[in-house]
This record gives sequence, structure tokens and C-alpha cells, in this order.
Amino acid sequence: MVEYMILAVIMAVLYFVLIKNRPADKSDWETLPTLPEYQKVKKTKNEQGELCCQYCGNTETVERPLNSEKENIHKTKFYHACTSCKVILWRIEKNRSA
Repeated sequence: MVEYMILAVIMAVLYFVLIKNRPADKSDWETLPTLPEYQKVKKTKNEQGELCCQYCGNTETVERPLNSEKENIHKTKFYHACTSCKVILWRIEKNRSA
């Protein structure tokens, strides 16, 4: 009986050490590249040197706020999406103005 109790304690310790204390996964917004990271990717500038969508080559983007209340409490997180193919390209975080 004591062996089962020791085994249960060991399993509980392993659970809390390996599973509960694991760092949280990145959110979808955090996995997006920042603008400087996006500019380093190939095919993000057209022949005229303008920033463009790496997928379709369109130079027009739209800035939209991150809608998640949990992740965007202060309304400072935004993402840029291509107006043609609607792919989200990069993220930005603006300083909160007083």
C-alpha cells in the first residue's frame, strides 16, 4: 500500500513539474512577424521598392485592431492584412497615449 502512495506522489510531482509549469503557448498574434521581421522575408518588396504582400504582390494593406479583449486589454495591438488576398502579414504594437 505504501508503494502505491509513493508512486502516486511521484506521479503528482511529475505532473506539476512537467505539465503545469510548462510555459504558455504563444498566441496567434505573437506568432506573426513584426514589421522589421516581415521586411527581411524575401518577396516583400516589388520592383519599385514598395512594401508588398509576399503572397500576391499587392501593395495595399489595411490595419486592424486585435479583437481579443483578453490579449488586447489596452487596445494597443494591431495587425496588417493584404487588401487583395486577405492574408495577415505582420503585427505592430503601438504605445498607449495618455
